[in-house]
Amino acid sequence: MPDLIAHDIQVTNLLLGEARLMRLMLPPTWDIARGLAPPDIHARHTRNGVPWMASGRAWYVLYHKEYGWALELHVHVAPTEQQPPKGTAEHVQIGEHTASLAWRTRRRGLPWRRHDVTFMTVSWYCPKTERHLTLEFSGWCPEEGFDQIKQALAHLRCH
Repeated sequence: MPDLIAHDIQVTNLLLGEARLMRLMLPPTWDIARGLAPPDIHARHTRNGVPWMASGRAWYVLYHKEYGWALELHVHVAPTEQQPPKGTAEHVQIGEHTASLAWRTRRRGLPWRRHDVTFMTVSWYCPKTERHLTLEFSGWCPEEGFDQIKQALAHLRCH
């Protein structure tokens, strides 16, 4: 995999202030943009002097600058361990952690224009920040695009 570009993702809440979510590493041909909704932070806590999002949700769009591929990214953070994602699970390395990765397909769209959408869900518990992270990628992106993101996830930093 070519060099990766670090995207430090911070979230802000009017009452709770700023908190770190993660450092997402992406290939140079991919970029990230905010999703339709702002992050929804329920709680934050400080570990080793760093404020972390401890509970909440955030939405982003990953897009390939050359091919026009796009993936929705839904991040869910919880303060306790959660069940592994539904679907056919495999184990992958996310930074220092072993994560469950599941694939599934769902139909989306208006009733008269439904189409299949691929979902890739990655889930793990980080004991250093005491939080469970679930990243759900979805979209009409070809398998090659999902594979590029999956390979880059090995370099993600959650603490």
